[in-house]
Amino acid sequence: MELMDAINKRKANRALDTKTIDNEILVRLAMAASTAPSSMNNQPWRYVTVTDPKVLGDLKETLSPGNYWAKKSPAIVGVVTNNAWGMTLGNREYAPFELGMATMAYQIQAISEGLYVHPIAGFNADEAKKVMHIASEDSLMVLLVLGYPGDDSGLSEKHLASEKSERVRLPLEKFHSFNTFTEEMKPQK
Repeated sequence: MELMDAINKRKANRALDTKTIDNEILVRLAMAASTAPSSMNNQPWRYVTVTDPKVLGDLKETLSPGNYWAKKSPAIVGVVTNNAWGMTLGNREYAPFELGMATMAYQIQAISEGLYVHPIAGFNADEAKKVMHIASEDSLMVLLVLGYPGDDSGLSEKHLASEKSERVRLPLEKFHSFNTFTEEMKPQK
């Protein structure tokens, strides 16, 4: 698969199959994340891949009701960082930025493996951290819901429409310019 194909295929799909994902594949996803750029090679990212049925069940109990569809997932990944793990310059903390780069590499590898990967923020972070034994001072930024493409018949009408829609992105002039920040790039409220 060409790189831009994998990037363009990445979409927050919800129609998941319950089929188990081989550990070999899950390790490749983590290895892809490890290739991301990192200031001073701190690599301020950690991934907790949950596949054990009991732990996975407990983690799914922390999901918000809108993420009902994620309960079919055979694997959910906790994406963790801490500003102390990364570089700081003045008031700029680099750990979240670097975590984002690593997580995008993770997602692109997931797509190239034929998986759906859907980052979510809709969960009780404190409870999810307890389930995964993540220290209170560390940040559980998102959960990555993984699965092979599956049947969409259990999705709500809203989610079904989203599943079948084209991905909408800002036009280039709304997020990119040469040499100066432009008025067009300011978000409209």
